[in-house]
Amino acid sequence: MFLQARWKLTAWYAAALASILLLVGTATYLSVRRSLDDDVRSAIKTAMADLAAFDPSHYTPLRENHRERDDDDDEREQPAPGDGSSEVVSNEVFFVTTDRNGAVLLNPRGVDLEHIDFTALVARADSGNSWNDVRGEDSRYRFASNATTATVAGEPVYLHVGQSLRNRDSALSSLWKVLAFGGLGGIGLACVGGFLLAGRALKPIQASLESQRRFVSDASHELRTPIAVVQANNELLIRHPEQTVEQNAGQVEAIAAETEHMARLVGDLLTLARADEGRVQLAREAVDLGELVTDVARDMKALAEAKGVSLEVAARPAIVEGDSQRLRQLALILVDNAVKYTQGGGTVSITTRKAGRRAEMVVTDTGVGIPGEHQGRIFDRFYRVDAARGPGAAGTGLGLAIAKWIAEVHGGRIAMQSEPGRGTTFTVRLPAVG
Repeated sequence: MFLQARWKLTAWYAAALASILLLVGTATYLSVRRSLDDDVRSAIKTAMADLAAFDPSHYTPLRENHRERDDDDDEREQPAPGDGSSEVVSNEVFFVTTDRNGAVLLNPRGVDLEHIDFTALVARADSGNSWNDVRGEDSRYRFASNATTATVAGEPVYLHVGQSLRNRDSALSSLWKVLAFGGLGGIGLACVGGFLLAGRALKPIQASLESQRRFVSDASHELRTPIAVVQANNELLIRHPEQTVEQNAGQVEAIAAETEHMARLVGDLLTLARADEGRVQLAREAVDLGELVTDVARDMKALAEAKGVSLEVAARPAIVEGDSQRLRQLALILVDNAVKYTQGGGTVSITTRKAGRRAEMVVTDTGVGIPGEHQGRIFDRFYRVDAARGPGAAGTGLGLAIAKWIAEVHGGRIAMQSEPGRGTTFTVRLPAVG
């Protein structure tokens, strides 16, 4: 499921990037093409304007430009065709003059225009279409064509100012290749990067779903046993309706014990479920951890004495801001665990103090301790090491997970140190007030 979702995310990421690259590439290509076209058009317009300042006679061959000379005048050489006028245009721009039939009259720069149909250019100029792109033998040209006031055999002479588009087309071709190959390479990298990023993005979701699935599975497993016990004892009671409650005291006590266990388990499950959803509302008030653990020790004293465990308290003032009920629950979980896993004759000590900007609550027992291979998972939900810690130490496996959540939701943290056979210490550090 997650692999399929990962590929889908990768495909969407690549498609989105491809769309962006296509839009940006198209806009870039069109912008550059427009800029190059503007440069070509501007150069041709400038040359056309400069050429218009010359005598129209420069647009015709010498035989049309002769002038009468006196026999006594010194013979003087006529200017070469196009002299002067060809010098006003840039190196990339050239001009040609033709008659109405498209026959070339002047070509000062000797551009090879053999394959260009000037008849069509003349016709378009007469129809008002001055700008034309035409293809020569090995290049494309852009021309601006206009009729001049010069004449040949009574017909107007046409001026064609042009520029080769070879450099412009070459630049656009190079740009297109860069954009195309760059875009394909970018999409390829995006697919690889998208696949990796999708994997990282899905990891928390996958971990959350796996945790939820494990949570539901563990909860079902934990509830199965007490429900089975209740059902079995209830069936025994139904089979003997004539017997009194006193005669079935064992079954009634079993039902009551398992019902209490289920109620505690369901309560813990609801607490963690609401915590995961962020729906737990915490009161915010000043709480003295010293007073809080003193009350907890008083309430737990009877249970400790019943096991022969000594309960010692060294409570110094340590003010924190938080929910007093949740903090009391945290202290009860730690003290109850300590008493539960401490054998008769052992000691459980509770200490509170202020250490700098932190308020500390430390619960230490001299019990069986926690084996090293279990210490890394001691705060996991439903994780128990009861078999290793001694008989009769059954629990839901949710207490320490709840304790950790309470500490963290108050801006603190909880740490554990344990040595098998010598005891365990839980230390809670919370932000102090004042």
